[in-house]
Amino acid sequence: MSAGARATSLSLGGGATALAGGLLWIEKSASLVVADLHLGYEEAIGAALPLWSLDDSCKTIEAAVAAYGARELILLGDVIHSVRLSEGAGDRVSGVMRRLRSLCRLTIVAGNHEGATRGSALLGECVEEVERAGMLLHHGDRPRIAGLRHVIGHLHPSVALGGEQSVPAFLAARELIVVPAATPYSRGLNILTRDCRVAIGAYGARASSTHVIAATAEHCYPFGSIGDLARAARALRFPERNR
Repeated sequence: MSAGARATSLSLGGGATALAGGLLWIEKSASLVVADLHLGYEEAIGAALPLWSLDDSCKTIEAAVAAYGARELILLGDVIHSVRLSEGAGDRVSGVMRRLRSLCRLTIVAGNHEGATRGSALLGECVEEVERAGMLLHHGDRPRIAGLRHVIGHLHPSVALGGEQSVPAFLAARELIVVPAATPYSRGLNILTRDCRVAIGAYGARASSTHVIAATAEHCYPFGSIGDLARAARALRFPERNR
């Protein structure tokens, strides 16, 4: 995988494909993977905003399930932002789960925001991990090395554009795929930071061989490896050193 032209989807190898909108497609099991929805975020921070992201997230997923003919939808942890929602907000979240279950098989992987209860009151049955097409899917808040390629969320990786602007991004290495966060509220973890390198290193992945695919609503943009981007950023910051 190398830097190239934008596309609506890009192969990450092993039958996994990055889709525009930050969704992951697993061909062998016809599974659509969505990470870090953080439903109910608006109320969890103090009811400062209406719960508009619930319907928007659901419509995006419904459209993708129909477009790809998904047989399974996997929600990869942090489906909700908090287990402590008002009755009204909780009913809205439960309603979204019913809508998603009507589309295809729904598999919910618990994340750290699901807490000790694993969000069962709002989400129904959750699992800690699932295996699909030779890959181990779990939220990613409890890193470990395994014989399979990991597919995780949790990190909210993003490409920083300057100021407050950033774009969600996939990270893809032989050992690991990180799916970007679906929530509209997170700026994410800058993929050029030490925190990001340490996080992927916990799975055995290295910056030099971990590729970056930024994902807007319409396109995926391959940017080469984290190492490539870091070198380019240094060259732009200190051009006199390269003369």
